[in-house]
Amino acid sequence: MKPEKNEVMIYKDELQLLLNLFGDEAIVLDYPLFDLKFFRAKAIKEGYRLRLLADNEDFLDLACDMGEFADEMPTFDDIKYCMLLSGLIDYDNIDAFRDKLAVFSKLDRTIYFAPDTNLFYQGFVSRSGITDPHFVVVDTVYDEMEHAINYKYKPGYLYHMRQTAHFHDELLEELANKKLKKARKAAYIAMKQYQSVRDRVMEVKAAEPSSNNSEKNDLIIVKSLREFDSQNSYGLVVLLTSDTNMADLCTGKGPECFHFTYPSSMDVEKCSNEELIDLIFSLSTVCGFIKCNSVVVYGEYGYKKHDDNSMKTVFQDEKLFENFKKELELCRKLAELKIEA
Repeated sequence: MKPEKNEVMIYKDELQLLLNLFGDEAIVLDYPLFDLKFFRAKAIKEGYRLRLLADNEDFLDLACDMGEFADEMPTFDDIKYCMLLSGLIDYDNIDAFRDKLAVFSKLDRTIYFAPDTNLFYQGFVSRSGITDPHFVVVDTVYDEMEHAINYKYKPGYLYHMRQTAHFHDELLEELANKKLKKARKAAYIAMKQYQSVRDRVMEVKAAEPSSNNSEKNDLIIVKSLREFDSQNSYGLVVLLTSDTNMADLCTGKGPECFHFTYPSSMDVEKCSNEELIDLIFSLSTVCGFIKCNSVVVYGEYGYKKHDDNSMKTVFQDEKLFENFKKELELCRKLAELKIEA
C-alpha cells in the first residue's frame, strides 16, 4: 500500500516532535469513529496537566451502538489498561510488593520470579523494579500469547463495523486483514515484554499441553511451577499475578505467590512527557487508531512490519504536516551522525 498524502510512519520516541509542535495548544486524544474524547493534556513547566474526559457511561452507550462488534471498540477498561501501561497509575499494592522485594533480597536463596500471562499483557516486566532478576516462564504462558497473535479482521467483519460507525468509517479500511484488538495486545505489548527479558528467562516445561481454556491453563501453570519449585531446594519460586483465580490456586500447596491488586483509581492530574507519549502509543495500539488533535495516529496499519514501536500518522493540517516532516527529517539526520553527548 502506497503512502497517502500527509502521511508518515514514525517510531514511538518521535512522537515528542509532534508534541513540541503543538506547543501551548491543548492536546485532545479521542476516538474518531464516535467523537469519543479520552484525555485532554495541556503543557505545563514540568510536563502536562492531564484530564480524563470520558467516563464509563460513554463506553456503555458505545457498546449498545456497536452490538456484536463491541469487543473491537474501546472500553473504559481499555482506558485504565493504557494508563497502567503508561505508568500513570499502578497496582494498589505495589508498595507492598516493593517491601516484599526487600525481604527477598535478604534471603540466602535464589528467587525465581514467575510472571503469569496477564502480567506480560500489563507491561509489568519492564517496570517491575526487580534488580538482577531470575525469571521463569512456563511454556503455557508463551503459548497463550502466541495463540492470540493470529486473529485478524476479515473483510465482511470490517464492512459491518463501518455501518455502525458515526463518523469517519473510512478509517477502518486501514485495518483490513490486520490484527484484532486481542492480537494487537498480544503482539505489540505482551510479546514485546517477553522479548525484553528473553535472555534472562528460564523456560519451564509445562506439566501438560496447553488448552484453549484459560482456567485450565491457570492450573497447568501453577502445577508446573510447583513441580519446578520442589526440584530446586536452594531456590524459591514466586508466582506473580493480578488474577485472583491464580492466587487462589497457590493457596495450600504453593508455590509462593504475590497477587497484585489491579488499580482501583484513575485519578491523575499530571504526567511527564514520556508518560504522555506512552499513553498515546498504548491507546493507538489497543484501539487500532486514535486522533491526537488533527492527527490520526494508527497503532495498526496496512504496511506495518515487525517494528512494534512504529505508528502511522495522517495529518489533516497541511502546515502542521510540513513542519513535522522538516523536524522529523532533521532529527533522523542528526541520529544518523551518532554524535555522543
